[in-house]
Amino acid sequence: MAPEDIFELYEEIKEDLKFITSSDIRAKIIISLKEGPKKLGDLKNEVHMRSSSILHSMSQLETKNLITREFQSYSLSQTGEMAATVLIDMVNSFYLIKENENFWLNHDINEIPEDLMGKIDDLSGFKIITFPDFSKQSPFKELLLDSKVIKGIISPLIIYDELEVVNKKEDIHLILVNNNSNEVIEKLKVQDISITENIKLWKINGNLKLILIVTDNFILLNLPQVLKNDSSSYLISETEESIEWGNKLFNYYLNQAEELNI
Repeated sequence: MAPEDIFELYEEIKEDLKFITSSDIRAKIIISLKEGPKKLGDLKNEVHMRSSSILHSMSQLETKNLITREFQSYSLSQTGEMAATVLIDMVNSFYLIKENENFWLNHDINEIPEDLMGKIDDLSGFKIITFPDFSKQSPFKELLLDSKVIKGIISPLIIYDELEVVNKKEDIHLILVNNNSNEVIEKLKVQDISITENIKLWKINGNLKLILIVTDNFILLNLPQVLKNDSSSYLISETEESIEWGNKLFNYYLNQAEELNI
């Protein structure tokens, strides 16, 4: 969407956005009620504000049709549920960016598609590990041992040290980059690894520098560095949300890849 279109949408909703985010009490009430209906005493304990302040904010939210009241219990309306989801996603996304600012500043995010960038909060809870040279030291070999399914977007330089692990797996789908697919196929033949229903290879043309490993247990992501140095950082997460996010990223590039046969 063009910036002008976004500007137009922003003008339409900026007062509503300001209404929610400019008040700590209103924002916290919306977030709290996302768990379900609550009474005033429950909200007071969670929001840590005076009852009078909460009641005033509740009246404002009710006027905006974001909450409803039934007897002594307060709930989110249908639009309130939607607003709460967007607000929570926004809070998680900004926290993810702020807490890992150096990582994002030093890595190029342009190889992450826009729709997945919009769900970057799914990577919440990740940790960062640093290795000097991916081609000399694998940061994920031990993690692969407990995985039954492996999907990856990797350089041929990386796969060589992992062949003994790959050969034992039940489901292997790898997208090869750097246009060295013939070299990899020959290496697989030497290792007596053939393409089967469970082991499949693709190649992708172009200069894709992103490295991705997604298994049933974890996701590992390496983004191109903005400034090349002696070490590389890898994002690792084991949450269900991050693994689902990684599968979507894999499928995005799979749709652009060409399947290989041995």
